[in-house]
Amino acid sequence: MSYVATDAAGYERSMGRWSRALAEPFLDALALPEGLRVLDAGCGTGALSAAILKRDRTAQLTGVDLGVAFVEAARAALPQARFEQGDIANLPLADATQDAALALLVLGFVPDPAAATAELRRVTRPGGLVATAMWDFFGGFPFLRLFADTAAALLPEAAAWRARHWHAPIGSPGRLGALFAGAGLHDISETDIAIRQDFADFDDWWSPWLTGQGIVGAFIAGLEPAPRVMLEAALRRAWGTDGPRSFAATARLVVGRA
Repeated sequence: MSYVATDAAGYERSMGRWSRALAEPFLDALALPEGLRVLDAGCGTGALSAAILKRDRTAQLTGVDLGVAFVEAARAALPQARFEQGDIANLPLADATQDAALALLVLGFVPDPAAATAELRRVTRPGGLVATAMWDFFGGFPFLRLFADTAAALLPEAAAWRARHWHAPIGSPGRLGALFAGAGLHDISETDIAIRQDFADFDDWWSPWLTGQGIVGAFIAGLEPAPRVMLEAALRRAWGTDGPRSFAATARLVVGRA
């Protein structure tokens, strides 16, 4: 999947707020002890890092992300941690230097998830924890399916976009566990974690995508004015009577040991 990551504030409005919400049940499930050397791989603007440091000020935290704007935002918000620009499939860390390597909502957006998973294992000490979670795009992410399905029914280019991004959803049950097994991790377990996504109205749902971030924002930014107007009108009809909406959002969590 291609993922536009150039505007930290825009990302926070479109997806960052949900990453921050998911970070809490993700960490609840892991129950990490204090004082660990922790990698936040694909750290974005620092949602998971902030949640870790809120729980444990003694954690030795390193965040890595490909997006320069995201890394700069994380550094500004969390000066007590170390953040580096880098590729999750080629981490700028030595072997076996982390007690825990975590990747929240990132493996579905990298070109080679198997290589990225192997890197998480490489930098984790023997017996250390490796964990990730990814939205279940097919069965557990209706806030985004509302967009994708409506757009695909209206625009041929949207149908092709949906087919490209939904053809092999890594957050479906069994997929992440298979990646972990292929990377040589053991004691692997999979489960679901969920949050609610509350929107005040249609514009609260639609307008964050207009910053051009993520896969949806990039798709909208690439449309000509006429189809974009058509798409917004169709989505407003799909939303129904304007007002608040609350969606359940499910992510697949997998945990293993190096």
